[in-house]
Amino acid sequence: MKKSIAKPAADADQVAAYLLLNPDFLESHPQVFEALDVPHPTGGAVSLVERQVAVLRERNRALTARLDAVIEAAHRHDDQYRKLFELAIALAACRDIAALLHALATHLRRDFGTDALRVLAHTAPASGTPLLVSAFDAAPFAADIERSKPRCLPQSELPIVQPYLDAQTVSAAVLPLAAGAAPALLLLGSHDSERFSPELGTLLLERLAQLTGAHWHRLSGA
Repeated sequence: MKKSIAKPAADADQVAAYLLLNPDFLESHPQVFEALDVPHPTGGAVSLVERQVAVLRERNRALTARLDAVIEAAHRHDDQYRKLFELAIALAACRDIAALLHALATHLRRDFGTDALRVLAHTAPASGTPLLVSAFDAAPFAADIERSKPRCLPQSELPIVQPYLDAQTVSAAVLPLAAGAAPALLLLGSHDSERFSPELGTLLLERLAQLTGAHWHRLSGA
């Protein structure tokens, strides 16, 4: 019985190289094309065309999923900035600190998933409000005041802000509004542990801090 001799691996490489250099080979040699079978994962066999169609369909599904994710993110961002614009209009109409804080509370709770908020200020404006803390220990927030950039707090720092928010706060963010001799901070808290997770980006919080800080300066005279 004649033993079959395995062809050197180099022969397969040469065939592959030739096909790559001559992509129309199978089109001009249909008898070769018809004889080709690619093993199916289930153990059967499918033609090369069927296999290629299956691969293209899988790629199409993957691309469609990626496109859907991009579109969903675009809609989400568009919705966020629409709400931020509505907040900007509301803040621009405020004529005192009490109105400013009322507008913040309304929009942040309704549109931005905030369950609790509080403004910490070095000096209370004449028009006081329960949302405003006139005196606070600035030491724990010294780095935030100096840095002047919002951040989401890690779990280890939640006990610092919970007394200003509520006991159900499980995620929080600090937004500096003013520095210098009259520092002010906006604290945001949520009952959702993922709402202000440190892993999230802070671009929206930065825009919110800039917007609120500008009106805080305008109305408080800080």
